[in-house]
Amino acid sequence: MILDLLEHYPKILAECAIAERLRRHPEVELHPSLYNTPLIYGPPKAREIMAGFYREYMTIAGEARLPLLLTAPTWRLDSERVKAAQVPSGINTDAVHFLTKLRDEATPQKPVLVGALIGPQHDCYRPEQAPSTAEANAFHSPQIHELASTQIDFLQAQTLPSVKEAIGIAQAMATTHKPFLISFVTGLGGCVLDGTPLPEAMARVDEVAPPTGYYVNCTHPQFILDAYPKQSLGRLIGIQANASSKDVTTLDGSSATESDPLESWTRSMLRLHEEHQIPILGGCCGTSPAHLKALSL
Repeated sequence: MILDLLEHYPKILAECAIAERLRRHPEVELHPSLYNTPLIYGPPKAREIMAGFYREYMTIAGEARLPLLLTAPTWRLDSERVKAAQVPSGINTDAVHFLTKLRDEATPQKPVLVGALIGPQHDCYRPEQAPSTAEANAFHSPQIHELASTQIDFLQAQTLPSVKEAIGIAQAMATTHKPFLISFVTGLGGCVLDGTPLPEAMARVDEVAPPTGYYVNCTHPQFILDAYPKQSLGRLIGIQANASSKDVTTLDGSSATESDPLESWTRSMLRLHEEHQIPILGGCCGTSPAHLKALSL
């Protein structure tokens, strides 16, 4: 289905921030290790606030008559964290059902695909903590295969700071025969946080288990524009960008939302879309419905 969208739509929207917006909301309390996922069970008001964020993004895409990619809140639902948190063992499946039900109730005019997120084993901004390829494959496989057994349209590994962990995840995802995406965190110089230039990182994963395509996220579009010549990132199909052009390691743990002017952020995003032919555009930390609306025009 993703390949069909890429073939027929030059621009595809992806969700902007969900967990980060919830973290700043005065009526929402996030779980200390599973973040926003347990909100699928309640309390009712917080659950509805989260559902409302997804609906906002679907409304914007619908008004623009553009396809939209959403992801179920499964980012930190590996088997170790789920067991330690003492939540229902089927929380991954329940999180997918939560979002697919919202999507189906919305009856969107254009395709809305629902994916499922896989996060890194450790800190997404500390590549030195990343597991080896073999360790990553073993660690992430149970969650990947559980998610692949649901009604998701694609798998997406996100906020990856290390190529070696990305390769292990890609190997595990490839065995599911589901479309999958690999998304790296990149720094000011346009490299993955482990220091690997983005083209090299994509090539290394492609040698072992090529995904449907690559994203960058938790970064700023200007980092990519400044680092790479036009049309030199052929396998990069998406970006979910931070609203701030500060280095991500500076933003980590910030007590307030950091955001550049919306107009300059949008210009950089659309320039990246045009110069590098990147079709999938969305947001990460600090972004809001206003950011997705600006991308949809």
